[in-house]
Amino acid sequence: MVKILYAEDDAMQARTCIDYLKRAGYKVVHAADGEQALWLYRRETPDLILMDVIMPKMSGFEVAKKIREEDFSTPILFISSLTHSQHAIDGFDLGANDYIRKEVLLDEVVARVNRCLKNVGMLKVETDFVRISDNISFNPIRRYLIIKGETNQLTPMETRVLKILCLKKNQYVDKEELVKEGWGNDFKESYRYLDKVIARLRKYLPKGGAVEIVTSWGRGFGLMVKKDSNES
Repeated sequence: MVKILYAEDDAMQARTCIDYLKRAGYKVVHAADGEQALWLYRRETPDLILMDVIMPKMSGFEVAKKIREEDFSTPILFISSLTHSQHAIDGFDLGANDYIRKEVLLDEVVARVNRCLKNVGMLKVETDFVRISDNISFNPIRRYLIIKGETNQLTPMETRVLKILCLKKNQYVDKEELVKEGWGNDFKESYRYLDKVIARLRKYLPKGGAVEIVTSWGRGFGLMVKKDSNES
């Protein structure tokens, strides 16, 4: 049975959400504050973390930052009453898989948990290293982009976007697909943040080299690799 760590300090909200998650077939471990969430994460090794942002003792963002220092793969979903787009961007930048606003119905929360776990199940069959070209390889588990022997540490969101582009190498992936697969939503701020992530990824790649991220208006972005090219 899939185990979810659910961190929420509001007792009434917690009871309601836990009931929904259990009825959906999940085992739920509940934390009432940030410190307890971090402790339970280390003790229980959950399959997914669903977490409020504003909590006593330690915020959800602080908990996520500490978790991502040691764990790059366990999905983290924030569920918060903070609705400003910058809060969602901050959550994604810390490595969150999704940012859910509390006004949504609990049926949607469960649906987004289901979707996230489905995506994670797909990722588990991937190899650690992906060969992009002769001199460029990518490790989505450790978040490494290795270019001519030099290792670049990617952010969680850079890793997520690059992984999707690698799966469709030499094809265009439209923005909607990248946002929905990478963020699990289609918020306007996610599209703006996608452009920033693409710009950062381009800076890693050698200018004029065999590998580039190309923009095609109306078609999206593509990780294009020239055949029989010398990257020296």
